[in-house]
Amino acid sequence: MTGMKRSSRAVLLLGAMGALYSQAFLSGSGRRTVISGGLLGALGLSESAKAANFLGIPSIPGPFEMNPKDAVVIGDANDAKIKEARKKVEDLQKQAEDALDKLEKDPQVDLSYMITDFGIGELRLATNAINDIMDDKTAAATQRWQRLMIQAKYQWELDVPFPITKRGEQRPRGDKRNDRIKVSLKRYIDGSKELLQFF
Repeated sequence: MTGMKRSSRAVLLLGAMGALYSQAFLSGSGRRTVISGGLLGALGLSESAKAANFLGIPSIPGPFEMNPKDAVVIGDANDAKIKEARKKVEDLQKQAEDALDKLEKDPQVDLSYMITDFGIGELRLATNAINDIMDDKTAAATQRWQRLMIQAKYQWELDVPFPITKRGEQRPRGDKRNDRIKVSLKRYIDGSKELLQFF
């Protein structure tokens, strides 16, 4: 009986998905939604998990997702190099949190101090040190957060500078630009918090 219930549930799920896909392709915006949803699924992100939970089906973590409580640390987390790496990650997280707070209070705050010559390089070195003390499975999970943090940092560094006209005149950042900065800062902070839970 349990097998039959599971089969029926799977059929219902496939039918619902088929209906959504058919309806989505009737419009251009729907087509974009389906395509972006497919990309999220391919990357093992959370949309499929949300759908599964809604329909009562257990969600399956992506190939690089791991509960930090299951982390296996094979190196010395108390080594001076690792402590320094952790502090660097914590400092960069605090900087991002402060920047987000400033941006919420003043949309035109100057955040150019966050862009440094070796900022992303320093983040990469610090997170690499953390990856190196993990076993292979755990390192795959911490590397995922590392990639997401670097991507978020790269994005806000693109958007933080004030727009400059062809005449060299500085203009205020627009609402959409500020929204992108906020999103990338929040993603960075979330990723940093997740990474620091692993040791």
